[in-house]
This record gives sequence, structure tokens and C-alpha cells, in this order.
Amino acid sequence: MENVEDLRDKIEQKKVLILSLTEKEDYALAEWRKNGVDTDITLKDCPKLLRLFRRIWIKLHLPLEHIWYGDWKRVFKKYDCILVHGTWMAERVPRWIRKKAGRDIKIIWWYWNKVTKADHPERVLEQDCEKWSFDQEDCKKYGMHYNTQYYFKSFELPNRKVINDIYFLGTDGGRKEKIGSLYEQFQKMQLKTDMHIVTDSIDPADPYYALLQKDKVSYEENLERIAQSKAVLEVLREGQTGQTLRALECLFYRKKLITNDKRVEQYEYYNKDNIFIIGKDDFDTLPAFLERPFSDIEEKTVEKYDCKAWLERFW
Repeated sequence: MENVEDLRDKIEQKKVLILSLTEKEDYALAEWRKNGVDTDITLKDCPKLLRLFRRIWIKLHLPLEHIWYGDWKRVFKKYDCILVHGTWMAERVPRWIRKKAGRDIKIIWWYWNKVTKADHPERVLEQDCEKWSFDQEDCKKYGMHYNTQYYFKSFELPNRKVINDIYFLGTDGGRKEKIGSLYEQFQKMQLKTDMHIVTDSIDPADPYYALLQKDKVSYEENLERIAQSKAVLEVLREGQTGQTLRALECLFYRKKLITNDKRVEQYEYYNKDNIFIIGKDDFDTLPAFLERPFSDIEEKTVEKYDCKAWLERFW
């Protein structure tokens, strides 16, 4: 059996390409490139009106779909492994790569988010790729391979003065009432919060109007706000069971995590001094929790969730 170092050497010699349906300068794609891994957007950028036309084209499974693919389609044959982020708009990409490659390429269909009806794994053929997800329940339900979420050790948190107790940033996703209720409880405790729910429409009569905003926040600004806060609030969507980016941000940046994810206790980085579980821990002890120092986590545990270690687990 190969030891870890031999396996790592083998993987480092592989040429890997990561494809994602995002913007060309997405923070994660840029960070992968800093870590020596090539990336590209799955579908090339185009004007808004043309994007609508493209969406219909792909939805109807019209021929010549590859005309919408990014620049990677000209060079993909040089890669040993191609990881495609799973979404219905990319569901025919693995088939196209497999047919055009002319040689055996490892293709990974990766779910960074929970499976939805639109992005169902059955839409992608088993013979074309390996199917993986961060969500353990989805893996059991759909017969996929499991891998953790990941983060980047190469990301550095800005050096800022801590001025807030709790920070939250996220879309509504059916969570607005839960988030709003927690906000009200934090206010009663006189905790200083920096909380934002990003939504498409804002009603001034909404009871949580003060938390709502239309403007998206860049990831750089998100890191600024994490740096200025003692803790990050995480509120899972209904049915979500996998690790979140927020939990890993807290792990890497030594920030406290406040979460409604009771499964967090099963992870090796769980420590009651660092993670407060809503619905389990006594809510009245939250201010004291925020004042306790962060307990050190072993470096090998943090390393496990770094992007390079995550990539190794696909082999």
C-alpha cells in the first residue's frame, strides 16, 4: 500500500483542471491558481441577453452545446483530472469531455452545495465521471463518494481591530425568520452585531428590514468583517447536513462559531470553547462564551481541510 508521501508526490505530478459556473475572477478560482491548480469558468462569459438565450439552449439540450464552453475546451486534453462543479447547466460537460478526450481522464462531478431537483445526479452518466459531494446524507441517498468541504490556508485574514461580537452574511434561503429572531435575542443581550441578509427584494414593512440588503458583498469585504468580529453566525438551510464554508473560516482564522448545526460535534475540530450550538447550549451563556479565549486546534486537523489535502482525497 502506498504511503501518504508517495501518494502526494504522484498527485502533485498530475495536471488538474477545476471548472466552475462562476465569474472568471471568482475568489476561489483565483486562490486555486495561487496553489498551482489550473481553473476556468465552465461556460464562457457573454452579455446578459445572450446568457438567457444560452440558458434556453442548454435546457433544451440543443446540439453544439460546446460553443458555450469556456477556453478550457481547447486545452482540456492535456489534463489528467478535470473537476466539474455540479449544476444542471454543466450536466453534459462530462459526456463531452469523455467523448472528445481520446484517452482516459479522471472526471469528477463535485457537489459543493446540496443536491436539488434541477441538479440531480441521475442526469449525469456514471460511466462518464465519479460523483462526489460534501453532504453525507446526499452521498448515502444518491450513492456518491464523500469528501469534506475545503478552504485555503493561503487566504490571509486582514489584521483588523475586533469591534463586533457576531457577524452574519448570507442569502435568505428560507432562513430570514430564524436569523431575525436570533438578531433580536442578540440585541436583548446587548451584543454588538454585524448581520446582513442578501435578498432580491426589500420591503420597508418587513420586520427584519434593518438586516436586508440587495448589494452583494465581495469575498474580500467578507474577510474584513470576519476579522472585525469575535464570532461568526451560521444558520443551516432546511435539510442541509454537510459542513459549511463558515465553519472552516472559523477554524482557519481562529474565530468563534455560533451554529444551529448539532452535527458539528462529530467533527474533530469541535471544542465547546470555540463552537456554540444553538438549541443545545444554554443561550444565556452566550456572552460568557464570546469572552472565553479561543482554544487551540491541532495543526494537522486544520491541514486536513486545506485545498491541497482535499484534492488528495479524490485518489
